[in-house]
Amino acid sequence: MKKIATFCAAFLLTLLIVLCSVQLAVQDDGFFRRQYAANNVMQNTRIELPELMRVTDEIQAYLFGRREDFNIYGTVGGEYRLLFTEREILHMADVRKLFAAGQLLRNGAFVLLLVLGIYLFRENKALLAQALLGGCLLFFALGAVTGLLLAVRFDEVFVLFHEVFFDNDLWLLDPQESILINMVPQPFFVAISKRILLTAAVLSGLAGVVGWLLRRRRQKNSKI
Repeated sequence: MKKIATFCAAFLLTLLIVLCSVQLAVQDDGFFRRQYAANNVMQNTRIELPELMRVTDEIQAYLFGRREDFNIYGTVGGEYRLLFTEREILHMADVRKLFAAGQLLRNGAFVLLLVLGIYLFRENKALLAQALLGGCLLFFALGAVTGLLLAVRFDEVFVLFHEVFFDNDLWLLDPQESILINMVPQPFFVAISKRILLTAAVLSGLAGVVGWLLRRRRQKNSKI
């Protein structure tokens, strides 16, 4: 039972860290601002940067349930109008469902991890340290494989992701017509994937350090 609890805690820790890293990346306005500049989004969409950042806030609000619809208006080339087509609106409704599922999964993982952490702490602090170290190692193993796949086969991974998580082709948007795809072109997804992996690596590393310190303290106490 203790070994199973330790393994489950390590897995849940990795899952929680990845899901939190996704949310941190998607809510980082500074990251979006830098990507808009790097990808010439202002020129491609004909939307000024302050307006782009306002629209970004509206999109974030929609994805995290703070806005009811995706009927977002903005100024394009001096004209104030509805920004997104029906196809884009329908696709973002699917994306919102995915985000809601991710938040539910994150919250569930947090509660279960808290319960298991308390159990391991009371039963044997060495097992808690092992769970923290195990979660760290698990992420770096999976992260290394994911990073390699993204580096050498990003297009295939991107398509596979959409085919797995969406049951339609609404995500296939025309760059000649879609403001949405010009706001977040492929280089944006490459950058945000790296950002998520880096954030998760830092958080996993911190968890590993805590686990190592906890194990070292236990070892010192056992020698006294």
